[in-house]
Amino acid sequence: MSTSRGPVRAAIAGSLLVFVAVACGSDDPQPAPPAAAEEASAPAEESVRPDREPLTWGPVSADGLRAVLGTADLGLGENRVGFAVTSPDMLITAPVATVFSSYHIDADWDRTPMDVNGIPIIIIDPGPDAEGELKEIATAEFQQWPYGTRGLYTTQLDFDAAGFWGIDIAVEDSDGSLRRVKLFFEVTEASSAPPVGAAAIKSVSRTLADVETLAQLSTGSMQDPDLYQTTIAGAIESGMPTVVVFASPAFCTNAVCGPQVEVLRELKDQYKGQANFIHVDFYDNPDEIQGDLDKSRISATVLEWNLPSNEWSFVIDGQGVVTFRFEAFVTLTELEEALQQVL
Repeated sequence: MSTSRGPVRAAIAGSLLVFVAVACGSDDPQPAPPAAAEEASAPAEESVRPDREPLTWGPVSADGLRAVLGTADLGLGENRVGFAVTSPDMLITAPVATVFSSYHIDADWDRTPMDVNGIPIIIIDPGPDAEGELKEIATAEFQQWPYGTRGLYTTQLDFDAAGFWGIDIAVEDSDGSLRRVKLFFEVTEASSAPPVGAAAIKSVSRTLADVETLAQLSTGSMQDPDLYQTTIAGAIESGMPTVVVFASPAFCTNAVCGPQVEVLRELKDQYKGQANFIHVDFYDNPDEIQGDLDKSRISATVLEWNLPSNEWSFVIDGQGVVTFRFEAFVTLTELEEALQQVL
């Protein structure tokens, strides 16, 4: 199928009012780049690290909406799919959206890499004539994040074939009218990160016993020693459920990660003694970064789990099986509901 692209320059500038590089948590905020800059003239370099994996953006709709994929590690079977919808000046936060998923047989779409103010993105825009085979109609709920107005729509979709898929998203405007926007992405035979139903990887992750200070284990300033008491291997072998969060509280290279470690701390306080709670920082040397991610090294545990993007949460049952997995930010409500199912 031939590729057709609409104008992107103005839409990118508008979307950046919302989607800019921000810190993953409320602590140690990093300065955001200017909102109104246009894309660089040269395409972004190919990503070589999971913390620099570009976000997938969809085409701009007729009335100026754009969808951004928050969960790119999609494989065959049922998946949690998260996305955000932006207008030129705000994030769309209607309580629900209707999602129509479709499979595009023999699609041959180009993926256009760009760099916007240092933020790598990929735009998939097959043009207005791209029509696929309707597979599913689902409801996506807006998950409000604990700070500001940010959030993601999340839903469960079943993918029965590898290749290119699209979702047609319908949201209700304040006047009751429907606004629609499309988002296109690729589904692979198998996801990169451990899938639901797989045995959790028994990583010997670093604990307090391995370091002199907490600053060697986390980039955040609000550090909780309870989250570094045991290795992932030790937690699995304990026979209790385990919640593991891979995230860097102080740094983030895209706008779909949030204050995940703070959510983990809150969940730990509510369910202390009933499950293991572990934080693994995305970076192996948080005390050496000092605001410069070029100095950072990806955690060996992150690499062992084969995580393709920079914020993940896993709920593991007492038998050591991955029961739930969440790419990008997951709210306390979502994570608590998952934990309750394995207690």
